[in-house]
Amino acid sequence: MAFERFKRWRRGFYAGPDSIGMRPWRGRNYQSPTLTAGLWAYALSVRHFTMTGAIVVLCCVLITMDALFTLTMPVHLLAFALIILLMLNVAVGFLFRPRVTLERTLPERLAVGTDQPVLYGVTHHGRWPLWDLILDPVPLPLPLTFPVGRASIAALQPGQTAQVRTTLRATRRGRYTLPEAMAGSAFPFHMWRWTQAGSGGRTLTVYPAFTPLRDVLPTTGIRYQAGGVALSSNVGSSMDFLGTREYRDGDDPRRLHWRSWARTTYPVVKEFREEYLCRTALIVDTARPRPFFWESWLRREDHPFEATLSLAAAVADHLSRQDYVIDLFAAGPQVYRFQGGRSLGFLENILDILACLQPHRGDPFTEFSSAVIEEVSRISSAVLILLTWNDVRRDLIEQLRAAGVEVKAVLVSATGTPPPGLPGAVQTLRVSDILEGRCDRL
Repeated sequence: MAFERFKRWRRGFYAGPDSIGMRPWRGRNYQSPTLTAGLWAYALSVRHFTMTGAIVVLCCVLITMDALFTLTMPVHLLAFALIILLMLNVAVGFLFRPRVTLERTLPERLAVGTDQPVLYGVTHHGRWPLWDLILDPVPLPLPLTFPVGRASIAALQPGQTAQVRTTLRATRRGRYTLPEAMAGSAFPFHMWRWTQAGSGGRTLTVYPAFTPLRDVLPTTGIRYQAGGVALSSNVGSSMDFLGTREYRDGDDPRRLHWRSWARTTYPVVKEFREEYLCRTALIVDTARPRPFFWESWLRREDHPFEATLSLAAAVADHLSRQDYVIDLFAAGPQVYRFQGGRSLGFLENILDILACLQPHRGDPFTEFSSAVIEEVSRISSAVLILLTWNDVRRDLIEQLRAAGVEVKAVLVSATGTPPPGLPGAVQTLRVSDILEGRCDRL
């Protein structure tokens, strides 16, 4: 029994604190117990110590160290007074600690640089009044901030329910895990904070901000697609009758074939296939040179790469409002391939991919297999968003045009000046024009 208890404690220790939304670093199947213990200490300190309490503890340490080397003044008495004040805060705060039910509602997705509301519902179940309640006191991931401050409640009576809100802002795209919803009170001296965990969403996807496009050329008609596309919807078009099959869970009951059901004594549905569709391939170039080691430590933002993703999001947004089936192709550390049907709200899925896409330090188009290139060549049109120009990209465009694909190629550069040998059909856009919202047409 003791051994099983130890194993559970060990698994919990190496899993790390769940309250702050951080996981211990692990590499090559090894996890440092020292770093894990440090993460636990950090989680407990930010959960319970306020800034005032941390300064008081630091002052006590410095005063005690100074008292070890001098006896001229009894400065250590000041450290004892501060420690007694901190202990009094812990004892009194325990009596008035939060006993609440907390529900946090936050958006699943957020554009870079925009503010989104975060709603809190708090119900007090204790017998004593609750004062100086702070919601989500634990630090957020660095790219996330509360621009108007954290939500707070000055006083909450027993049995009372309060609804408060604040705003959340993101400065860098990505997928983040937030700390768990938490309500804390540092009453009375704001040195030590007692907390109560709540419930609510913890995952936030930050996608690149974009300016909606008014038009994207070329506009193409439908093209034969062998076998149709299963993800496309049948809104506004008719489909060819393919045959009948046995009914399966999830089938549309409006497609029941009553005569076949009567003949076979089990449910039969009609099966259709749409073979002429408007399909557009969105191909995103992710080739970026490897940064110097100090640039990776400074986490400098790659503006050309961010502008490319912002333009890709704008193109996907425009196509999602049209009668198109869109195929996204992008290669970062892994190859992304996504296909969305018409009127199915697939824009969110594309934005999720663009939010997590990372630069490719080689040539991303070498990651595309011949089967992928052949699949693109059967599509009606293609929009290529490029970061550089070379023979590989020229050959890809020529190969697609030879297969009858209408190609719209855009080169994103810092200066907006076309490089030598760039065909006139390839449009050049400046990074600043994209990021500042001056590009509204392709």
